[in-house]
Amino acid sequence: MNSPSDKNPESPPPNDSAHEPEDLWTTKQVGKFLHISAKSVFELRKKRGLPFVKLGGAVRFIPREIRDYLANSRRLTSHRLRQIARKGSPA
Repeated sequence: MNSPSDKNPESPPPNDSAHEPEDLWTTKQVGKFLHISAKSVFELRKKRGLPFVKLGGAVRFIPREIRDYLANSRRLTSHRLRQIARKGSPA
């Protein structure tokens, strides 16, 4: 008799959502997320290093990497800089 610890190499791994990959986004989905056109997504990818992967001939984007890119590309406005200067530290 097999114990629960026996592994069947033909069976799929247990459903562990913490280790499942995110769905990849298309150019159109990234544009919708960023509120820009697909052409602007293409330009960001070419000129500013928007991260992407190619699967066959299809360009896809990893959502986490798009969020990271957005967070790292953030610039402070002059209004926010004045607020920081008045308070002495960022909030």
